Amino acid sequence: MNKMNPIYVPLLKAKKGEFDALIHLSERATNQIVPWFDVPRLDENARKKSEQSSEPPVESFLNKIASGIAKAWAGKPIFIDLPRWATNAQTENAEHVIPYLRNRLELLGIAVNPVVDYTSWDDDSDSIYVNAMKSIRLENGRNYCIRLNMDVDTVEDIKADPDYVTERLFDIIEQLDIDPSKAYLLIDFGDISSQIHSSDQIVDKTRLAISLVQPCGFSQIILAGSSLPSTINLAVKTQNSTGLVRRKEMVAWRKLLSENQSLNITFADYGVRNPSASDESMPFPNANGKIRYTIDSQYFIARGCALNTGLKYQQFYNLAQIVVDSEHYLGAKFSWGR
Repeated sequence: MNKMNPIYVPLLKAKKGEFDALIHLSERATNQIVPWFDVPRLDENARKKSEQSSEPPVESFLNKIASGIAKAWAGKPIFIDLPRWATNAQTENAEHVIPYLRNRLELLGIAVNPVVDYTSWDDDSDSIYVNAMKSIRLENGRNYCIRLNMDVDTVEDIKADPDYVTERLFDIIEQLDIDPSKAYLLIDFGDISSQIHSSDQIVDKTRLAISLVQPCGFSQIILAGSSLPSTINLAVKTQNSTGLVRRKEMVAWRKLLSENQSLNITFADYGVRNPSASDESMPFPNANGKIRYTIDSQYFIARGCALNTGLKYQQFYNLAQIVVDSEHYLGAKFSWGR
């Protein structure tokens, strides 16, 4: 695989809806993005379905995920991440889930770039997570990506004790034998939908993080965040109405680029799904119908009503017409949906 230079990294749940969307991307789009798959937990509903297979439940579940990714993204590079799983999670055959899934994907022809979670890293030599990551032997052209979660604790560490952060990064680099000039570093703000987060604050914190990691040798930075809240009523308060949500992550990324055109920083977001959205596969009968349509530096949202009343799922025809009739609609070739 040649060196990746994506212009966009969508952070996606490894779920059927996301797989379907990727299958319908144009060739031009697939050549310019590298998806980041966040693998859901094995919840009780998924476990019951997996138990119907002849394979052990965890392996059956992960094999199904791998097959879905391979079908949607055959022969192309991805990032793979399991942040919702316990750091010591293993298959029934006592293999850590991260190398297990990575190996399965490689067998299916996927170029896997494993993600190392900064907050999960432990300098304890007996750490199951660390030893699992060290067991991975990367194929030619693959590289690690370190995920730097910009939560309150990490931001405070960056401000108050930067030496601690750099020492931890250097420990990851040393133990995994990473060449930081070829690896990736994700600066991830996660859920920034609250009003306490502004695009200017994101820019300031990103500047601080970059000034810290560049001396470590990192030159390929990915910036991510999600301005869409976890529930639709926080975005559009009234049923059967529309609204706009500012894409603060996009605004911040553009500002950083305008300040320094030579900065190698790739844009990433969570699509239209908030990063804290539930992994549960069960239906939510009180959920409202909605269509979230991405436009430049905003999301246009058409909100319907509860799916268990009135028109139920038929309301999506009306919501789609609202999007098509709006000034924000960019034509049938702009995006795929059903």
